[in-house]
Amino acid sequence: MKNWKIIILFVIVIIFMFSTIVLSGFWKDKTTVNKVELSGNTTLSKEEIFEFAKLNDTLICSNSLTLEMIESRMGKHPNIKKVDVSRDATVIKINISEKNPFTVASNGQEMFLVDDQLTLYSMKKEHKDIDLPVVSGLSGELGINTFGKTDLKNLKIAQYIISKCIKINKSLYNYISEINFSDSDQIILVTNDDAAFLYFIDYSAILGREKLQTLEQVKDINSSSLREAIDIKLIQLYGFLKQVRLYRPPDSFAYIDMRYEDMVVVKNKNQQAE
Repeated sequence: MKNWKIIILFVIVIIFMFSTIVLSGFWKDKTTVNKVELSGNTTLSKEEIFEFAKLNDTLICSNSLTLEMIESRMGKHPNIKKVDVSRDATVIKINISEKNPFTVASNGQEMFLVDDQLTLYSMKKEHKDIDLPVVSGLSGELGINTFGKTDLKNLKIAQYIISKCIKINKSLYNYISEINFSDSDQIILVTNDDAAFLYFIDYSAILGREKLQTLEQVKDINSSSLREAIDIKLIQLYGFLKQVRLYRPPDSFAYIDMRYEDMVVVKNKNQQAE
């Protein structure tokens, strides 16, 4: 009888030990990360992002980094707007949002993409066919983390012009290929079809619309005088597109001058201004 009890007890112990081993292995499988998934990237490769953040699948799977640490490292990439890292059982899921540029800025030597927060980041080969207006005439100091004295002010003016064009009509937005600040006394646009200079805003003509306003204050998008002048000129330009430009052949204008009050002066190629 005692032998049977010993045998039964032995079997129970064996079953318990086996169950413990199986359950511990199952628990380990559930707590060990064995896969890293990256989504949301369009122009950035996984290799490029991980190289910048000094990450790799092995390091992430080792559980030596928290999810917040992974987010922080990847979020510092200049082309990334947001990072969301989560865990689903044995898989670490990383979803990123790349920055959405509204323009391209040039310092005369390099080109940079600019997002809606006026953050500059490098252009990649994947952006070579991107169709965005260019902001030119900025200083040689302009870089990913640096601005010249007037660069930020001019970028804000360009952002205002572009956003207003989109609100008025997409054809107006498509008509402008460049916003040029090389002449500190005025804003010059360049048309998309003729590549013609469009003399858009003369700062001195706005001076005096507000009391005690200086010329430097006029050159700031916080100036209601400048915003009002841009709004009026863009409406006039849209009217010009519908009433004049639409009925002219491509590449017919030498320049367009809108610096006059309620008048658009056009110089046709090989003809006098009208």
